[in-house]
Amino acid sequence: MSLSAKVRRAPLRVVTGAFIVSSGVSKLRADEDTAKQLHGLAGNTYGFLGKLDPKLFAKALGAGETALGTAVLLPVVSPVVAGAGLMGFSGALLNLYWNTPGMHEEGSPKPTQQGIAIAKDTWMFGIGAALVADGILSPAHDKHVELASTVHEKRNRKAKQSRKARKAAKLARAQAKGHALEVARETGSELTKRAKKSAALKRAHQASDKAAKRLGDARDEYGPVAVEKAKSARDAARQAARQAAAEYGPVVAQKTKQARRAAKEARDEYGPIAAERARAARDAAIHAAEEYGPVAADKARQARDAAVDAARSAADEYGPIVVERAKQARDAAQQAADRAQQAVR
Repeated sequence: MSLSAKVRRAPLRVVTGAFIVSSGVSKLRADEDTAKQLHGLAGNTYGFLGKLDPKLFAKALGAGETALGTAVLLPVVSPVVAGAGLMGFSGALLNLYWNTPGMHEEGSPKPTQQGIAIAKDTWMFGIGAALVADGILSPAHDKHVELASTVHEKRNRKAKQSRKARKAAKLARAQAKGHALEVARETGSELTKRAKKSAALKRAHQASDKAAKRLGDARDEYGPVAVEKAKSARDAARQAARQAAAEYGPVVAQKTKQARRAAKEARDEYGPIAAERARAARDAAIHAAEEYGPVAADKARQARDAAVDAARSAADEYGPIVVERAKQARDAAQQAADRAQQAVR
C-alpha cells in the first residue's frame, strides 16, 4: 500500500472510526433504561435479539462498535476489510431504519423526524463503499502510478544518459579538434623549419658557388695579365742585356784589338820603345777595360734592375687586385655560411 493511498484515506477513516469508537464506549456505559430502549428497537426488526438480556445486548453492541471503530482507525487494517465492516454495520442500521414503523414516510425512504438519527448512518455506508472500492482499485492505480513513475524514471535516465553522451561526444570532438590543430601546428612548424633550413642551405651553396665563380673569374681575368707582365719584364731584361752586350762589347773588343796591334807594331818598329809602348798599350787596354767594362756591367745591372722593377710593378699593380678579389670572394662565402647557420638555428 502506497503512502499516498494511506494519506488519501486517512480523513475518512479517522473521522468515522473515532465516531464509532465514541458511540461504542458510550453504549458500554449505558444504564438500564438505555439498554432496554436499544434492545427493544433492535428486537422489533431482528426478532432473535429479543431473547437476549438488554444489558448484555447493550454491552455486546458497544463492544462491537468499539472493535469496528478501532479497525477503521488502524492503518494496518486493509481498507477493504474496514469498508466491509462499515457497510455491514451501516446496512444493519439502515435495515432497522427501513423496517421500523415511523422512521420514514410511507412508501418513501425520506426519514421522519424520529428516523433522522438513524438515517444519518447512510454516510457510513457510503464511506464503507468508498473504502472497499478504493482498496480494490488501489493496486491497479498504484501499479499504473508505479509503471508511469518507472517509465518516467527510465525516460529521465535515458535523457540524462543522452545528455551525458552528447556532452562526452562534444568534449571528444573538442579534444579531437584541439589535438588535430596541435598536430597540424607542429607539422606546419616542422615543415617551415625544414623549408627554412633547405632554403638556407641552398643560399649557402649558391653563395659558395658564386664566390668560387668570382674567384675563378678574377683568376681568369687578372692571372694572364700578371703572367704576361712578368713575361714582358723578363723579355725586356733579356733585351736590355743583349743591347748592352751588343753596344759596348764590340767597343771593348775593338779597343783591345787596337791596343794589341799597336803593341805589336811598336815592338816590331821600336824595340825597347816597343816594350814601353806595349806597356803603355797594355795600360791603355787596362784603362779602357776599366773605363768601359764598368759601363757595360752597369748597363747590364740597369737592365736587370729594370726587368725586376717591371716585374715588381706588374705584381704591385695587378697582384692587390687579384688578392682583393679573392678576399671579397672569401668574405662573401663566409657571410653566406653565417646566414645559413643562423637560419638553421
